[in-house]
Amino acid sequence: RLLKSAYGVAMVKAMKSGTAWELKPFSAKESAPWAKAVKSARGQLKSRKRDHPALFMLGVVGKQLFEAVKEHYKKAGNKKWDLKKFTTKETAPWIAAVASSQKLLKAKKRQHPAMFLLSVVGKHLSESAQEKYTTSKKAMKAMKAK
Repeated sequence: RLLKSAYGVAMVKAMKSGTAWELKPFSAKESAPWAKAVKSARGQLKSRKRDHPALFMLGVVGKQLFEAVKEHYKKAGNKKWDLKKFTTKETAPWIAAVASSQKLLKAKKRQHPAMFLLSVVGKHLSESAQEKYTTSKKAMKAMKAK
């Protein structure tokens, strides 16, 4: 049951106190590795002419994140960790999300289209995670009734 889990207790406490779930500002020490990673991805992007540079940049960042996570799992002792092949049903929302972000990108001329697309995707991911933690009053009443 949701309320008995640690997640549920923390969520109820946050909702009772009226505070919204938000990311804390990142320190320079926390931001530095991310800035370096994005700079590395831009280097790969600019190494030669690309048909769709913004999509390429997004793919590079996704692959680098995947490989970094895989490396952490290997260090933790799980040597054979790998992702299963995604089904069409699992892939479809991601394709639609990227298409939506690309539509935003093409709506007007951008100075750095690849960086814009990357930031749009990051913002969407942050906001969708935030929605999971913020619920309406009706949902809170329903949770209390159970």
